[in-house]
Amino acid sequence: MHRAAWSWALAAAGEMLFPDYVPWLAEQENCLPEALEEEPVAADQLKDVLPGLADPSGLVVFTVFVNTNDRKEAKRFAQQLGDWMCRVRALLGGSFLAIVDSEQAKRRWESEFGVSAFYSERWIEESFRGRGHGERHDSNYWRWVAMESILGAGYSAFYVDTDIMWLQDPRPHLAELSGDFFGSCDAYDARSGTIRWHRNGSLDMEQLRRESREHEDESVCCQGALLPVNAGMVMMRPTAGALRVARRCRERVLAGPCWGQAAMHWALFELCGGVSCGVLDPKLFASAAPLRQALKPHAAQAQVATPALPLGSQEGLRFSLMMGMLAGC
Repeated sequence: MHRAAWSWALAAAGEMLFPDYVPWLAEQENCLPEALEEEPVAADQLKDVLPGLADPSGLVVFTVFVNTNDRKEAKRFAQQLGDWMCRVRALLGGSFLAIVDSEQAKRRWESEFGVSAFYSERWIEESFRGRGHGERHDSNYWRWVAMESILGAGYSAFYVDTDIMWLQDPRPHLAELSGDFFGSCDAYDARSGTIRWHRNGSLDMEQLRRESREHEDESVCCQGALLPVNAGMVMMRPTAGALRVARRCRERVLAGPCWGQAAMHWALFELCGGVSCGVLDPKLFASAAPLRQALKPHAAQAQVATPALPLGSQEGLRFSLMMGMLAGC
């Protein structure tokens, strides 16, 4: 695809366009094994929690925080979690939900961070039954289970990773969106219009294969080349289409060969068209790599959630980030 087409595809709310190489990649790499149908996840236990957390449009902002048995990862997130929650409280007040996997974690989020936390062993057992039982330590899988439960309870849901840069409250922008699924941009530079993995307007298979060899026996199809959509920020409406996407993302994780984000890409490839899928504006929900470089060591780690940044100005981005990090903490 040409650059102009990519830019249009990324910014077109309600329509996610897959480049023309995707069917070829699926066939060539044999990337798409059968995804078995999974049972819907439970929602009943969340119904008493969500009314007090939703904004006037019915949107619930949430994250998941679970024991992944990865000590290095746990230490990294623990070090930044206090500052991250400081910004969340400053912008959202108490309208934030952490879905956790233990009573101890629930007490910590509520007492130390001052936000609502949801823990239910019954919900976990019902949601992670069957083939999903082995995913209880996979935070990526939890994202889709929790998303499906919130949607099933009749609320819109905005999932955020715990390394998002919070500059402003994104909910007013999200309230204007209509559609089933919206993901955030990944590997997209709004200043140049370029996308990683692409060379001269086409897929750079050599680079993809080099990257896949750096991972143990990982297929090229798992390198994220289908679409530059990041699962670190995902917004869904409580529609039948959104529930299909959340469930298919779970099914794709279980079917393999790709985990998490790449599995999401294949699920979207299968469903979008019949389901309304869009990408959050890359100038408002953008990669924070340039900001990290500009503000080290103070910058948080992953992406920016800010619907009011001055567009097309790196200096503006730096200024807004600094104000955002200082205000309210």
